[in-house]
Amino acid sequence: MPTSDASPVEAMFAAEPRLAEHPAVRAADRIATHVLAPNAEAADDPARGVDPDHLARLAAHGLLSIKIPVAEGGHGADDRIDAETVELISGACGATWFVATQHRFPQGMSRGPLPGMPAEAVGRGPPAVRATPTVRGSWTLHGTADWCTGWGMLDFVMIAASTPDDRFVFALLPAREQPGLRASPPLPLAVMGGTRTVGLELDGLAVAADDVLATMDAELWRVHDAARTANTTPAALGLLRRIMRELHALGARRNRPEAVDAALAMAGRTAACRSEAYALLTGVPMMERLAERTALRAEVGQLTVRAANALVAARSGSSMLLTSPEQRWVREAAFHLVQAQTATVRVAQLAALAGS
Repeated sequence: MPTSDASPVEAMFAAEPRLAEHPAVRAADRIATHVLAPNAEAADDPARGVDPDHLARLAAHGLLSIKIPVAEGGHGADDRIDAETVELISGACGATWFVATQHRFPQGMSRGPLPGMPAEAVGRGPPAVRATPTVRGSWTLHGTADWCTGWGMLDFVMIAASTPDDRFVFALLPAREQPGLRASPPLPLAVMGGTRTVGLELDGLAVAADDVLATMDAELWRVHDAARTANTTPAALGLLRRIMRELHALGARRNRPEAVDAALAMAGRTAACRSEAYALLTGVPMMERLAERTALRAEVGQLTVRAANALVAARSGSSMLLTSPEQRWVREAAFHLVQAQTATVRVAQLAALAGS
């Protein structure tokens, strides 16, 4: 996050005035610095968890609706401003970012079926939730949804289900147990344990026509999903940017020039990857240059894992304390490898991690 005395590493990621002066970016920086980062340890802890008041504060400053038009209550900002706010929030507290980002999925669906659709809502492989048509646009759902984040903190949940004629139905329902819908206890996650991520069991859950956000051809979804998940995510870049800053600061503070050198070397490549990722995200049609996007996402994942472990090595034994953020950042780096991971992305990640 930007500071008044930015280090050489942070200077590599300094936002241009158009970004830095935008009210959404300024609000995200302020909340990330003074609210989220000091409470990130608690948010990761299953016994304490993400503070709903922090989510409410993000919402109150329009940070859950960056691209929504001003006339509809949002900031009306572009993708690059949106990405900058995500970086700041994710770098401050991965768990809060992960719960907050669930809001984007149904919000995007309400504005049209493709732009904001989440890979996590549908999943990949054999359909886990099946939709059977009943009458006048209504459906009955059966199956299991293995991942539902924010249960007990969010008001609504979006559930996606496959139809017999190879479509997907997206339904927005109250996030509470009801006839045909039962939640598991929170899953024992290795990271972001305070996100209240549960599994959902659906057994004859009735969905009225008015609760359906969209239906769409499944093959069209798969094509869109493959293109969308090829991109480097701003959230992963936010974590990497934070780690780079902390590695440089630790090296300078403890007179460990090798840590400073490592931070500068990795930050230089990180900044280049970041520029390339955003050039693709904002300036190239999403169906183009998919192989380049995928390789870049894989390199960023590899850089994040390396940087997080370099920070552990620089901090030494005390980094293993649960009160030290270094071990949490290692776990978050692993999370960003598997979040929205497709088979194509996995192949590229393994190649990058193997150095090939």
